[in-house]
This record gives sequence, structure tokens and C-alpha cells, in this order.
Amino acid sequence: MDRSPETQLLCERYTAALLSGDDREAERVVLDALQRGVGADAIYLGILAPALVEVGEAWRHGELSIAQEHLATNITLEQMGHIRDATRRREHISAEVVVAAVAGEMHFVATRMIANLFHFDGWAVVHLGADTPSADLVDLVRERESELVVLSLSHPDRICTAQDAAERLKALAHGPVVFVGGAGIPDAEQGEIGGADLVSSSPTEALRTARALLGITSERPTLDIQLGTLGRRVQELRKQRGWSQQRLASAAGLDRTYLGTVEQGKQNITIGAALKLADALDTTLGELIDPG
Repeated sequence: MDRSPETQLLCERYTAALLSGDDREAERVVLDALQRGVGADAIYLGILAPALVEVGEAWRHGELSIAQEHLATNITLEQMGHIRDATRRREHISAEVVVAAVAGEMHFVATRMIANLFHFDGWAVVHLGADTPSADLVDLVRERESELVVLSLSHPDRICTAQDAAERLKALAHGPVVFVGGAGIPDAEQGEIGGADLVSSSPTEALRTARALLGITSERPTLDIQLGTLGRRVQELRKQRGWSQQRLASAAGLDRTYLGTVEQGKQNITIGAALKLADALDTTLGELIDPG
């Protein structure tokens, strides 16, 4: 995903904290991100995930021991929990997703991350974690009649295992939607695993496609949801430009404190003020209210 300069800087700080095993600094970075209004998905995908990739590379090059790599992983799992506790979910979805690493796959941070992202999106989530035997997975999905199954793998040598699991799942009477993803999917394999409805290494694509395939539409949004959507969009566009709140407030002819409450979704903004922000950000009022 594209990262703003602010998110990039936070990621660099978080990476340095993991590489040095500094759990207190890692927590400070996450708290800083939350206080700046960075969304949970942006923290997960723009800060935590890239930092873990750097940790993995350092381990492969002999710059970190296994113990240090495990420490970095557990620091991140703890921070993921803090973010989950601090994040407001979208409206509840009456559909269940089962998230599991395929048999033989011992890496479970990715499954925990995608499980939390679906949780934030309103889904009922069953997270099975690492090394899930295909037969047991199929039995559980059959019993629960889960609508969606997400399979994760970190290495290409488990693609055949993922395909076998996907085909068994699709053979069930209720035929759940099946996604396969993770770092173990080479570019050439995107969309090419038999039995899978989606093969992708992008969690954002998985979330969007899941709603589309299952015909899940959002309920009519409340005023609070609409104000929150507008606030997040204003903040996102501002940060893409590398602007401070003061710069945008000045460009729009608004008070900086007022803009701060708008970005937090706490200000019942007037149409006139929204139009001023749209003009300053070189966008339309519709794009601010309903960015799609």
C-alpha cells in the first residue's frame, strides 16, 4: 500500500525498535500513530508488516539471532492487540471468516493480522493460527458452515498444500468462498491456484473482494459514521500532500482546532466548510463524503 511521509517515518522508527528489541519504543510509535489518527489498517499494513519484513531479512542475513527475531515477533503481536483494543469496528456483518495457516506453515503473525483486519471490517472471525491440517480445517468449516476461508502461506513450497485444502473446501455442500494469500505467493501464481476464488498477497484486496463475492453491502450509515468517513478522508488527503493541519486550515480558511475535530469525526461540519476543504484539497465534495 502507498504510505504517506508520516507513515513512512513511523515505520522507520518501529523497524529500528524491533531490530534493537526495544518494546517501549515500539509501543511509543504505535501510540504516536493512533494519536495522529492513523487508521488500524494503515498501522498494520504500512508500519507493522513492512517492519517485520525487515526483521526477516536481517535474520536471513545473519544480523539477528532466532531469539531476537522471536522477540520482534512477540513485540508486534502485543502491539497488534493494543491496536485492536483501541479500534472501533465497522457495522457487524452476519458472515463468518475462518483464517488459518496451511498445514506445515508455522508463521502465524500474518494470519493474526488478516484476522484482525476482518474483525475491524465487522466480520465474525475464527482464527486458527499456524499449521492447520487440511482435514481438520474442512471438518470445522463444514460444522460451522462458514461463508469464507482465508488460507495463508509464507513459502511457495506450500502452494500444493493450499490448493489441496482449497479444493476440499470447495467440495463441501455449502461451498464456502476460499482465498489464498501470503508472502509465499509468487507473482506468477497470483490467481492461479485451483479451488481458490482469490489468490492475492494484498489484504486490502481480500477485504474488498470478500464483500463483493458474498454480496455484502453496508447498511445506511449513521451521521457518526458519515462524519468519521469524511474526517478520515480529509486526513488521508492532507497527509498524502505532506501538509500539516495548520497548512490545510489556512488554505481552507478554517480554524486549525475546528479542522482537528473534523478529522476526528467529532464535528458536525457545515456544507460550506466541507466545500472549502474540498477546494483546498483539489477534490470534490462527493469524494470527501463517499470516497468509495
